[in-house]
Amino acid sequence: MLQPTAPPPFSLQWGFSTRAESPFFAPVPLLSQIHGTRVLEASDLLQEGDGLWTMEPGRFIGVRVADCTPILLAGPIGARPWVAALHAGWRGAVGAQDAPGILRTALAIFQDLGGKPADLVWALGPALQACHFEVGEEVIEAARRDPAWHEDLAKPGLRGKSHLDLAAFLKAQAMDLGLDPTKDGSVSRCTLCERESFYSYRGGDLKARQWGWIQIS
Repeated sequence: MLQPTAPPPFSLQWGFSTRAESPFFAPVPLLSQIHGTRVLEASDLLQEGDGLWTMEPGRFIGVRVADCTPILLAGPIGARPWVAALHAGWRGAVGAQDAPGILRTALAIFQDLGGKPADLVWALGPALQACHFEVGEEVIEAARRDPAWHEDLAKPGLRGKSHLDLAAFLKAQAMDLGLDPTKDGSVSRCTLCERESFYSYRGGDLKARQWGWIQIS
């Protein structure tokens, strides 16, 4: 189990599982993930979306990933803790023409509840890194709609397609949203480069997944 490198703002448990733990690490499924931007308050019901948040102590929430980026957020709303777990592939990060990306969606919820972005501790987990994240030009064009986009986030690949640095794109969004870079506890590991440690969809793991998870103690 990998722990975010930033100290949490209150008592919680959180982390990113690996191949070693994932077969035995089976939280109650609360989310049917669809590669979108919907972020929901966790309940006992299975809901369709790609992010969960809670202010309930003991409520275990998480997302399943195998190349997409798990994002964990934790911060105070007044005297109460708030946490979220998000699943961000390129579609979730980019959003749609009529909907912002999943990180922007989660921050809007946090702020609507009275939270301040600079108070959040946050972490991106192991995911497909730019070395292997080959995408079509339509992905880059969609990403350019985001106000945090800059052209250094995509580099030409050897096969004529661009390589997207999704982690850097999400971090650029985080800075644009007012998150504190000193509270970034990201674990930057490539799921395809390190297939002995992580499941990778592009590496052939079509069903198995690892988790990004968080729980207020």
